[in-house]
Amino acid sequence: MKRVYQIAGVILLLFSIYVGLESLSLRYYTSLGPGPGFFPLWLAVIMGILSLLMLYHATFSKSEPLPADFFASKVGYLRAGALCASLIWIVVTMEQLGFRISMAVLFLWLQMTLGHRPNAIVMVVIAAIGSWGAFWVFDNMLRVPLPVGMFGI
Repeated sequence: MKRVYQIAGVILLLFSIYVGLESLSLRYYTSLGPGPGFFPLWLAVIMGILSLLMLYHATFSKSEPLPADFFASKVGYLRAGALCASLIWIVVTMEQLGFRISMAVLFLWLQMTLGHRPNAIVMVVIAAIGSWGAFWVFDNMLRVPLPVGMFGI
């Protein structure tokens, strides 16, 4: 486990350095208060400190063996692949199909691939409430513009 934590610590440290350097190109403070670079910079600082602590702990503390279930089963890797495919689906189709249709397909896909599969009617109802309901809340109540797609729905 020592090597796993060391690799994770180095990756987090490199990511925090990247975020910190990118946040320096943004304004730290404006006349109204904290600017767009304020929170990313402090996020990078905190993440960098935590990753250094993780590296220190992983390097100088007693090593533990890998648990027997450290690596996922074949089903676990397939589910992780299904999640990655769903993220790619949303990125590719959100503008063309709109929020409601893309999210309805996403909800159906996730129900079929990840968890407990209720009957088809319940799956369709969950997908409809999840997609059209979320669109209604964001569009009507919160006034957040979401893509409607080429069908206008």
